[in-house]
Amino acid sequence: MNSNIEYCEISDIVKKIKSIDSELILIVADLNVWSEYSRALPLLNIEGKKVLFWKAPDGEKVKDFTNLASALEFFISKGIHRNAHLISIGGGATSDFAGLVASMLLRGIEWSVIPTTLLSMVDAGVGGKVAINSAHGKNLIGAFHHPSNIWICPEFLETLPAHEYLSGMGEMIKYGFLSKVISDKILAKKPLNEIIKDCVEYKKEIVSSDFKEQGLRKVLNFGHTIGHAIEKIYGLSHGVSVIWGILLVTKVFQKNKMQDHLRALSSALEITVGNSPWLNKSFLLEDVMIYIKKDKKVSSFEDIDLVLVEEIGKPIVKKFKFDELNTKLNAAADELKTISIDS
Repeated sequence: MNSNIEYCEISDIVKKIKSIDSELILIVADLNVWSEYSRALPLLNIEGKKVLFWKAPDGEKVKDFTNLASALEFFISKGIHRNAHLISIGGGATSDFAGLVASMLLRGIEWSVIPTTLLSMVDAGVGGKVAINSAHGKNLIGAFHHPSNIWICPEFLETLPAHEYLSGMGEMIKYGFLSKVISDKILAKKPLNEIIKDCVEYKKEIVSSDFKEQGLRKVLNFGHTIGHAIEKIYGLSHGVSVIWGILLVTKVFQKNKMQDHLRALSSALEITVGNSPWLNKSFLLEDVMIYIKKDKKVSSFEDIDLVLVEEIGKPIVKKFKFDELNTKLNAAADELKTISIDS
């Protein structure tokens, strides 16, 4: 199943919702986004629709069992039916959460996404991966549930906080390794909206051929295996953690082969991630390995699939033993103390 992806203005959203073939609309909206856009998005009273509204805590805070139970019980208590249609309004964490709610209500109802961050526009809102976090790692409890519609409104980026903008850029850098076309456009400093569309189309094509990540879709995890561990341990944003994950992969597993490209992409996008949170300290390898061993990309009790990019636009998935992964990271321990994008 492919999602219908449209680019539109914020003022078009009510019209889009009116076109949904259901009189019952369930909305899960990020609290901060709703505070900013409630006047521009008059969603509580839509002609011909009954609207049930659940405000989501902002960011990753929403992705836990307490909020999942709260949202499910709220909607069920209102008396919903299987033709109800759920709409997510917010960033990637909101769509991860809302999509899981939609997948579980009455064994699955249709849903649509209105991504409001750069990260969710280029990556999280597309592809149908929905999840909450576990105490043991990110996105370990979830499902595959395609949204029916993805309505992308670049206007939301005008009020996007700087740290959220930087996080989205981290995912764009990932695409700048996976796709030669996207890489060339980033380096040529093409308009952001054009690059967003290319990222969306790239992911859509990958997902359409491998929805449940049995093969090709695994390449979208470039930088994420170590990045998710860094995100969990150091509390960095998702996209910034992915940048550090890419840097560590290129340095430790590819002998710095792609570090110049990472630097060039960062420069072209005019982003700076600063020093690593472990600068001049010991890299918390033991903690990183704990999270890696619980990552959803683990293929057995001994192996994990790691994505490498040896040539721009040609990613490969290579299986590593945990012992081998640990040995390689441990051998680079001294270098990791002072690692940076610029060196």
